[in-house]
Amino acid sequence: MADVTIRPARPEDTEAVFQLYAEWQKSNYGQVEIGREMYASILASADGAFVAEAEDGIVGEADASGGWIDVGVSPSMQRRGIGTALLRAAEDAATAEPTLVTGLSTDPAAAAFAKANGYEKAWEVWLMGIDPPAEIPEPEWPEGVSVRTYGGEDAEAREIKDLLDLAYAEEFHHHPDTFENWSRFMFEDPMFDAKVWFLAVADGRIVGAALNWDEGYIKDLVVHPDWRGRGLGKALVYQTFGEFKRRGLPRVTLKTDSNNPTDAWRLYERVGMNKERTYEIFQKGPAA
Repeated sequence: MADVTIRPARPEDTEAVFQLYAEWQKSNYGQVEIGREMYASILASADGAFVAEAEDGIVGEADASGGWIDVGVSPSMQRRGIGTALLRAAEDAATAEPTLVTGLSTDPAAAAFAKANGYEKAWEVWLMGIDPPAEIPEPEWPEGVSVRTYGGEDAEAREIKDLLDLAYAEEFHHHPDTFENWSRFMFEDPMFDAKVWFLAVADGRIVGAALNWDEGYIKDLVVHPDWRGRGLGKALVYQTFGEFKRRGLPRVTLKTDSNNPTDAWRLYERVGMNKERTYEIFQKGPAA
């Protein structure tokens, strides 16, 4: 560590940090899963972000948002205590407990690092996917429900954000972000397309939503607690599948938690999606 400095990240570090992360994504996923703009939004809204700087440039990064912490170190600089130093800085900046870090199930080093720093595996996140089938069922909307796309109004965006926070409130690790941070993350990403944000409306209120990226990714799918168990989630999924198929996209994916209170993964399996990748979530500190 004598030749490496841990310091707060600066805006001008963003490109160098993203290049580190992009190389990691390519080596583990075969592609860049989170693009430059999305990654810049993540760093900009973080409660704290730090870099490890050596003589020849930035060799590591860590950031904390709520209780979630990301840590990455250049492969050539690993096993020198840099990751642990970055993790400690991020833990100090974390604004919620427990603190959580993510690792791929196919990367034993991630689990070893987490456990060495006092973290234990708590649950999994699954990437699920499907090739849109030749025939996609027409959505069956519950009585009194209609569907439309996002219209771009500020009040509508705030209603969507409120629905997300209500739907995710049952997940102990969910800490609502500010509307400003959420808006920047969602609307400034190049994959945002209002025409694939599907809103289920009843009595003038938004009671369900499928917020999709135009590349074929279901970012958020939520149903108001009062409207669960009526087939609304499935209808939103089929609405999404149908639009992506019309656009000629070869693949639809999403992520879901193994400990989701509504067992959302069961719905995704029923519509034909399969688990393709497993992320392990490691926890330190008391559960909320």
